[in-house]
Amino acid sequence: MEETKKNNNKDESPQQSLEKILQAEIQVAEKITAAKEGAEKRIEAAQEEIVSLKINIIEQARSDREETLTKGIAVAKEDAQKGINQARIESEKFEKSGEKYNEEAVQRVEAIILGEFEGEED
Repeated sequence: MEETKKNNNKDESPQQSLEKILQAEIQVAEKITAAKEGAEKRIEAAQEEIVSLKINIIEQARSDREETLTKGIAVAKEDAQKGINQARIESEKFEKSGEKYNEEAVQRVEAIILGEFEGEED
């Protein structure tokens, strides 16, 4: 087999050998170019996917923030309404308990005022 190769090599001229080498170099260069183009396309696709992911993340974050704010506001309003309702109940209790002492308070104020005026007449 080695003999055949040697014979083939002897049958080829240096020009033919050079052409085969050049042809092999051209094929390798084409394969390198194709691999480079494929890699560049994959890089570009990955970059586009990254941009898309960033946009989706930002949109989701905005949506989550809005939802959190809406829930927080609803909870705050509910708490405020509970406070208002409790204050209303307490004020009604205070008003009712105060009514019991209105007459007594009026009498005491009258006694104080009349007592001062009576004291001045002396």
